Amino acid sequence: MKPQLLILIALVVGGLLALQGMVNAQLGKALSHPLQASFIQFSVGILCLVILMFLFGIKVPAGQALGEIPWYLYTGGLLGIIYVTTVLVLIPRIGVANAVLAIFVGQMLLSISADHFGWFNTPVKTMGLSRTSGCVLLLAGLYLLQARA
Repeated sequence: MKPQLLILIALVVGGLLALQGMVNAQLGKALSHPLQASFIQFSVGILCLVILMFLFGIKVPAGQALGEIPWYLYTGGLLGIIYVTTVLVLIPRIGVANAVLAIFVGQMLLSISADHFGWFNTPVKTMGLSRTSGCVLLLAGLYLLQARA
């Protein structure tokens, strides 16, 4: 696949994350606690994964294989819960754009650090002037989005 198509796919999925946040925020309002909304969201996700795995003939990993995986690779589920619950709490309080941009800026700052240091076996991309400038502009954009008209 061409890199431009992959970027387009990433842009669409980024938009879907904003949509997910709006839907989950409404679900959180409809229920009595944000963790209930996260529970529903992840339950629907698990059901969809089970259906997809069945349709594509993908088996659940064997117990032995799961035991050989480093413990920290299991934290993705916990991180997902933190993300989903935080988004559904933040959106009604600070708005979709503020929540999504602040989360995006946090993702980018951590991602640029991961690239620089090669965390989790990612390719090393040294922090240079352009990446530093990008970080400054991201923070400036976040600040400007917060400014009152």
